[in-house]
Amino acid sequence: MASLAGLLKAKGYEVAGSDQEMYEPMKSMLERLKIKIFTPYSKFHMKHWRSDVVVVGNAIGRGNPELEYIMSIGHLYRSMSDILLDEFIDLPAGRKKPVVITGTHGKTTITALVSWILECAKLDPTVFVGGVANNFNSSFKLGKGKYIILEGDEYDTAFFDKSPKFWHYRPFIGVINNIELDHVDIYKDIEAYKYAFARFINLIPKNGLLVANKHDKNVMELVSKFHPPSLKLRRTSVKLFGAKRADYITNNILAATAVARFIGVSHETIKKAIASFRGVQRRSEIIGVKHGITVIDDYAHHPTAVRETLMALRSKFHASRLFLMFEPGSASSKRRIFEKQYVEAFRRADIVYLYKPYKADSLKADEVFHVKHITKELNRLGTQAKSFDDLEKLLFHVKHDVKPNDVIIIMSCRGFDGLRERILEEL
Repeated sequence: MASLAGLLKAKGYEVAGSDQEMYEPMKSMLERLKIKIFTPYSKFHMKHWRSDVVVVGNAIGRGNPELEYIMSIGHLYRSMSDILLDEFIDLPAGRKKPVVITGTHGKTTITALVSWILECAKLDPTVFVGGVANNFNSSFKLGKGKYIILEGDEYDTAFFDKSPKFWHYRPFIGVINNIELDHVDIYKDIEAYKYAFARFINLIPKNGLLVANKHDKNVMELVSKFHPPSLKLRRTSVKLFGAKRADYITNNILAATAVARFIGVSHETIKKAIASFRGVQRRSEIIGVKHGITVIDDYAHHPTAVRETLMALRSKFHASRLFLMFEPGSASSKRRIFEKQYVEAFRRADIVYLYKPYKADSLKADEVFHVKHITKELNRLGTQAKSFDDLEKLLFHVKHDVKPNDVIIIMSCRGFDGLRERILEEL
């Protein structure tokens, strides 16, 4: 939503927003853009702002005081996907060509990388990404070129539209990096999850391109099912990428390169763009070093992303202890469904601090991520672990457990009660 707010302001609209609480780095970006954010939710904000249209985020449901107010007065409301389509894809001057990057993992980084390659190629793309891309110092860019690069989220669109967001973006080029069950609050199983991507594939036109990870079995199942040779009349071009033993970084580069080459960007420009690519904030972002202790902030919350991120950091900081601090913040991570996978992933660290699940009160007790059980299991298996339900207690223990040359990794898709902002002060 912050990215959309920035795009709309860049286009000339007056924009404000509401949220229950704000997290970095979007908080600072919106402050820099002078976009007013009201917190917490209150119908007073709707009365005070008097907007022409209200964009309702997918986290907003019935019972929200602002939503209930605008519905009661018959005010116009739309989804984020509707606005993106109307304001930035289907334009009176001619339709943009959407490049939609999807997948359970890696889509933010690939979106930022594709955007930077096209920027270096002087194609002036419009950009919509779910994180702050360091090359742009922003999560968005309003360009005049014919391409719009969109991070395609498989989560649902709005309380009134339960279809995935990426079904609305009408992809000309579609990328599927990987498919692994996530968002278990809306997808009951892997088959339902794959169906969302299958429908996405079916939206790519014959003259477009599907870029698919050839080493992901779920991706390739869909490619073979929806693009067999017999469908010659509507067969979309398919470009496969991936190396058997490649890490996330390599696969991200291969996917972005496939997109850029199809568009016509030269190898030389692609090489220069990759060499100058500076990543995305909160993706293994070093936020500071103090007393020889390196602090990293990372958005990982799915067990696979946790495992792969820790493996990459182990390779980079092989002489250091990895000190993981994890907040179960997403709808999937705060549930018990992936507990075994989390135990296996957490064991890639030397010390693990587990924090209370974010707003798990709405779940049944036997559904909630069992922090104490996982802590006990990790200790049994030889990985030092502690659990906390209070940030002050966590910070107190950090001072006693951390040592010079350690690497602290904060993992959360939310705000971790301000740990990012306070950790360096406390060391």
